Amino acid sequence: MVPTLNEQANIPILVRRFQAALAGNEWEVIFVDDDSPDGTAAVAKTIGELDGRVRCIRRVGRRGLSGACIEGMLASNARYVATMDADLQHDERLLGEMLRRLRSEGYDVIIASRYLAEGCAKGLSSKRLVWSRAATVLARRILGVDVTDPMSGFFMLRREVIERIAPSLSVEGFKILADILTSARGKLRVCEVPYECTLSLKLDSQVVLDFVGLLVSKATGNAVPTRFVTFLLVGALGVLVHLVSLKAFLTLGFEFVAAQIFATLVAMTSNFFFFK
Repeated sequence: MVPTLNEQANIPILVRRFQAALAGNEWEVIFVDDDSPDGTAAVAKTIGELDGRVRCIRRVGRRGLSGACIEGMLASNARYVATMDADLQHDERLLGEMLRRLRSEGYDVIIASRYLAEGCAKGLSSKRLVWSRAATVLARRILGVDVTDPMSGFFMLRREVIERIAPSLSVEGFKILADILTSARGKLRVCEVPYECTLSLKLDSQVVLDFVGLLVSKATGNAVPTRFVTFLLVGALGVLVHLVSLKAFLTLGFEFVAAQIFATLVAMTSNFFFFK
């Protein structure tokens, strides 16, 4: 299962890589595309017309990596399902090993970890590495997830697992693995295998917000929805920007009403650019 957004050029490459990595195995790939304007879905469907192992779900009016992953995994009929990114950062050659271990060693989940071996995360930028390690520590301590890389986007699991816990998962955000491990309440047999991350990923404010929302939601037993937390944080930042701007305009000699208007515009604009 591969979630996509504007990955048109990578679709043929990924299919060729799957063909090589999974030779001798029955397999299918489901691209779950969030209505990419570059025609990603059309490319995937064109390939699928010639190769029945390639499928595409085009989602219109819905966005979000976690939701795409859940939808794609539930759409599969396979006994084992894997999730990986479409930007070629994940080593598809691990899929065969992950499948073998699920089949023969009784695990429920196999996680490709960036931190299991020395140097595995060397492809990350320094900023991304600091964030990723901090997020990992928070996830392990707050959510009680005892693996080296609960934020990994590359993993394989038994489909029966996702079928069982899907109602407890959040469709918001980006960290589906941490959500799966937490929602399973320690009942999964988990194994990690090392891989080297080859790309430095973009870290933006929305990713941070969604991660904080997931932590709060799972730490409260889903009593506080992820989306509520993100809205709360966005609103709090808007209030802070508004108050600072209001003070600045009043200091510059603006009348209170005019200062309020301009401060409101600044707060609205800042939230748009931070969280668009």
